[in-house]
This record gives sequence, C-alpha cells and structure tokens, in this order.
Amino acid sequence: MKKAMLVGIAVLFSVSAFCAESWSPAVHFDGSEITDEAAILKPNDPITYSTAFAEGTPISLDITTTDTADPMVTAVIFSDDSGEAVEGTVVWDYTDEAYHDFPKNDIYQLTETVTTDSGSTIFNRSVKLLPEPIGILAFAILGALLLKKRTRLFAAAIIMAASFALSAKADVTVENVTCLQGWPFTRNVIINYTLTSTSAAPVMGVKFYGTTDNGETTFDLSEYGTITKDGSDGIIKTTGSHKTLWTPNESFYETVTDGFKVKVEAVEMPYMVVDLSGGTSAESYPVSYLADVPQGGWTDEYKTTKLVLRKIEPGTFTMGSPSSELGRNNATEYQHQVTLTKAFYIGVFEATQKQYELVMGSNPSGNKGDTRPVEGGVAYYNLRGVETWPSSSDVKDDSFFGRLRTKTGHSFDLPTEAQWEYACRAETTTALNSGKNLSNATACSEMAEVGRYASNQSDGKGGYSQHTTVGLYIPNAWGLYDMHGNVWEWCLDWLALNLGTDPVTDPKGPTSGYNNLRVVKGGAWDKEAKESRSARRSGQGYNSVGNAQGFRVALPQ
Repeated sequence: MKKAMLVGIAVLFSVSAFCAESWSPAVHFDGSEITDEAAILKPNDPITYSTAFAEGTPISLDITTTDTADPMVTAVIFSDDSGEAVEGTVVWDYTDEAYHDFPKNDIYQLTETVTTDSGSTIFNRSVKLLPEPIGILAFAILGALLLKKRTRLFAAAIIMAASFALSAKADVTVENVTCLQGWPFTRNVIINYTLTSTSAAPVMGVKFYGTTDNGETTFDLSEYGTITKDGSDGIIKTTGSHKTLWTPNESFYETVTDGFKVKVEAVEMPYMVVDLSGGTSAESYPVSYLADVPQGGWTDEYKTTKLVLRKIEPGTFTMGSPSSELGRNNATEYQHQVTLTKAFYIGVFEATQKQYELVMGSNPSGNKGDTRPVEGGVAYYNLRGVETWPSSSDVKDDSFFGRLRTKTGHSFDLPTEAQWEYACRAETTTALNSGKNLSNATACSEMAEVGRYASNQSDGKGGYSQHTTVGLYIPNAWGLYDMHGNVWEWCLDWLALNLGTDPVTDPKGPTSGYNNLRVVKGGAWDKEAKESRSARRSGQGYNSVGNAQGFRVALPQ
C-alpha cells in the first residue's frame, strides 16, 4: 500500500511539472443571442460571393469603414476589380490594404459598393468593433455581405488552419494565447494559441477555460458551450499554431463584460490505451490517451479489456553489460553505444491472456489466468505471420499484429532488441532496472523485488506459482512492469551472438540469425536471477512455443 501511494504521488508530481497553461489578454465579450446566420473569416481567407443582379457581368467590390465619431478616420479594408464575369460565384481574396487603429466601443459605418456595367449598388451597416480591429473588420466584411437581403446572399467559406512527458526530457509550453469574439455577427469566440514541446511526436491533451471577472472565478469552456476545430476532442498531435472555436450556450445570453479571458492548458499524454472490449466482432478498437496513471492505479481493466502502452522518448544508452556484472555472458553482451532517434510506445505490461483472446478469439496458454501473460501458442510466427524483418515490417492480416493493426490503424509490432533493452533500463546501467545489481547469480532479494523468477514462485503474489498476474512487482522509472522475469519476451531481431562494440543508430539487428533464432529478452519464472538481467540475450526459433514465452506490444513512430 505504501509503495502504491508513493508511486501515485510521484506520478502526480511529474504530471504537474509538465502541465503548461497560459491566459489570453482580456477582451470585450457580449453573449447576447445572435439570430442572423453568420460565418467567421480571417485575413487572406477566400470569400465565395454570389449576387443575382450581377450574374454574368463583370463586377468590382470595395468595402470601407468610417468611424462615425471621427469622420477623418477611414480605412479601405477590401478592394478588388476582377474584370471577369460572375458565373454564379467568384472568389475574392481579402487583403488589408489600409488600416487605422480604431478605438473600441465606437460605432462604425461599413460601406460596401458593388459596381457592375449597369451601375453601382451601395450597402451600409453600422457595426461596433472589439479591441482587435483587423479581426473585427474581417468579421464586419463578412457580416455585411451575409446580412444583405437585396441579393440572393452567398455562402462564406470558413478556412481555419488545423495543424506527459515520459521523463524530464519531455515538456510542453503554451504561448501566444489570444481570443476574439465575432460580435455582432456571431457569439463565437476564436481562440488562438501556440504549442511547443521537447517531446518527439508529442501527443498533447488540451483544455480550455474562461473567466468573466479577470480570473477571480474560472470555468471549463466545454461545460458552457461547444468546442470545435483544433483540440475539440481534447487531443492535439502537432506543435505550432492552433485555432479553436468556442460557441457559448444559452447560459451566456446577455452576458457582457470587458474582463473576458481564455486560458489554454496543455499536458503531454504519454499513455496510449487501446480498447479491446469489442473482441473479435468489433470493427475497430478505439484508441485514447492518458496524461498519467488513472486514479486508483492500473486496475484489471488495463490488464484485460484495455491494452496500455507508454511512450518512450528517444535517446542514447549503453547496450550490453560491463565485464564486472555478476552473471554476465562474456560472449554475447559486449557493450556498445546505441542511439534511438525516434520515440516509440511499449506495453506497460506483458500482453495478457484475456487481451490475446479478445483479439484472436482463443487463449492458447497452458497456465490459465486472464491477467497472467499469454504463453503456449504465441510463437513469433503466430504473432506476425511472416519473418520478413528487418527487410520489411509487414505482417499477415490474420496474425495477432495484423488484426491489431487493421482495427486500430496503428502499426503495432514487437519491439526491436535495442528498443526493448532501452525501455527496460530506463536510464539505469545496473543489472536490474531498479538501479541494483545482483548479490547472487542464482537467487537474491534484488531480483525478487522486480519480477517472478525461479526462487520466488512461492511468494504468494497473484496466488499463482509459475508465471503470475502482470504488474505485481515494482516497475522501472518509466512505469513498465515485469521487464525482468515472468515470461521471456519476443523481439523483432534475428539473434546475433556478438553485436560488436561500435556505436550504432536505430539498429534493426542482423539479416539472419544464429541457428535461425529470434531474440527473446527478460528471463522467465523458471529461470535463475542472472537470466533476467537487462543485458541478458537469448533466442528461440520462430515457431517455438512454451509456457514461459510471451511478448509485449510495441508501436514504432
């Protein structure tokens, strides 16, 4: 219990450290109900314009605005003379040809002049500008066009650009938050913001908050209206500039304030969750993301109907073991530097029997238990259907990974040997990922802390001997369980006895294997402590099965 509490506190602390937020400047907000249809336009968006009286003839269009409180303040905000006939619609490019810093809250005269061969038609409308004049002038143009009743009206094209960290290396920053309301043409609020991240291929969770009293009280925008555009589902996968639209609900009718602000809050989402509950009959498996371990920890749901993976940031580590490491195999564990340049995901737990059954329709394991690692019939060939790696990452459609790919749209696979050891070590250089070395090569307390092996089968964890329920021993620093012991785990690579001492980048392993074997890592419930070390390397034939042989799902980026 104490251990679980400490893990929970650590997770909360790390998440808070990587949560970024930023408030926009205060703007004028008027929540009165808008009854006329309107649309939103930003500079350089195309306007699709249709007019009955000018159809088939060349037209020109000029739109100007004048401050009625000061007739000397005038700007031409749109001017175009195409010289071409209008065939139902024509696209105009809005440009800011002249601009004055108009005071807010003044009443302005918007004048639109449409000129055809038969003469000119003038439309006028009074508007009230908000603090951001350029944006409001754009709204004014569109609003004036939309609200004319003497033409057939036109359609406005809305074009808006859509574009946890695993460790201290991953972080997200929110900057340049602004908001702008399109009153009097729309109650919608446009939220612009910029996201940056030190994470590779980040997945960021975003939330939007508002205040009408300059921050004294804060509310979740999604509870008082509809969020659309970037981040509408709470997830963003690209850095850079983003644009979100908030449409207030009826509770904001008649709300008027000069103290309206919007806050954007973002956090890295390092956990990917695949919902397998639909089983073999499901057309797809929904994929979602989490910022941290759920409140209450990883329940059995995440070991049965849901598959959870952790994002691993790229980096450089030393693969293999030092000559002084107890239990070392001097022939196969040469140390060499490995650099992984791309982030990847890997299972928080070994794939369990229930998870495999939901995907494949049956459980081949000899020692049954829904939350125990799947074994027995999970040969390399059963999982992938082909032995094309490293020349190709293809798998057969009816294999485990083939079905998982089809129903998620993600290229799930086994990890490479380098990815597996990098994820297992979690920046440790010791024999075990707890930061400890073995005190005895056969049986020791250090190994008993991190996984099930031959000398702790009677410790009662999970109520099983042999392998046991996943996730019962302490995880590594990146939150991965059972990387030591329980069952051997398949890797993609062919087994090479000697990987050499030269530095390598993103290795895929050799093109053929020693004795035609594929790599397995991590040791097993029936092996001595030395067999479960981070650097330990072994191999099995691609059709090999056994009750001490399983796997862990990975996802390259």
